[in-house]
Amino acid sequence: MASRRLVRQAAVQLLYARFASPKDQGGPEFWRLVNDRAALDFDRTRVKVLTHFQQGREVLTEKLRRVLTECAAAILAADPTEKLARDLKTFSAQEHLWAENCGNLNRLTKADTGGWRHELEKLLPEASELHQTRVEILQRIEGFPPPQYKKFTDIFEKLDKYDARVRMVHFPENYPDQRDLDHLHRISREMKELEKEAIKLADHVEAEVATIDEAIDGASANFDIERISKVDLAILRLAGWEIMKLSDLDAAISINEAVDLAHSFSGAESASFVNGVLDKISKS
Repeated sequence: MASRRLVRQAAVQLLYARFASPKDQGGPEFWRLVNDRAALDFDRTRVKVLTHFQQGREVLTEKLRRVLTECAAAILAADPTEKLARDLKTFSAQEHLWAENCGNLNRLTKADTGGWRHELEKLLPEASELHQTRVEILQRIEGFPPPQYKKFTDIFEKLDKYDARVRMVHFPENYPDQRDLDHLHRISREMKELEKEAIKLADHVEAEVATIDEAIDGASANFDIERISKVDLAILRLAGWEIMKLSDLDAAISINEAVDLAHSFSGAESASFVNGVLDKISKS
């Protein structure tokens, strides 16, 4: 379950977005930014699971290279123009490169050298492309002698199983019962819960914003509400709603948390201003 602090941080960001740009109601890109830390943990876990699932794949691609050499005569007989031979060589190189890049991705992530998340997003769909190429190749080598054909199908079937595991990492939500994905499922649930709770909180504040703004305006003497920074105003609106509407919540808790948020988002000067305004609202 998302912590109260994280929910309030997200609610402040959502309120800021809504009032700074009425068209921005918190779309997917917004929540990717809000959940960046959790999303980073999510992607690190994906890399860890992916490399665990792909152990042995690089060895299999080496075997594919050897099979190409062993079946050179059958390949040439099937296509004397040598196009099939060239295509198989290219495909074998692509398979080996994918397996190699997967291993490198794990090392990049551990070293945290940057760019590894981009590489992850490239690598996952590439596995589906390789699978489709294998399907096309099998159609082209159907006329091979059975022993040679079986060498390819044996390797391709094993590569297909590896690709099935890549799909689990790419779309973990489609495999809710897969135990190896438990950590991914937990992080995903937490991000969705954070979004749900923050939206609920922001909706409550927005529904009462006229009343809340009146209280803020009255408590910020000699400082017109229009001059308050949009971030500070979002914090004041959230805490003001809690003070005015949540009678079972100690006002001091809301004020302290709002001051902490102001420190995080704006700095000491804003924190002092937020503290003063909310103190007046709590005593009115």
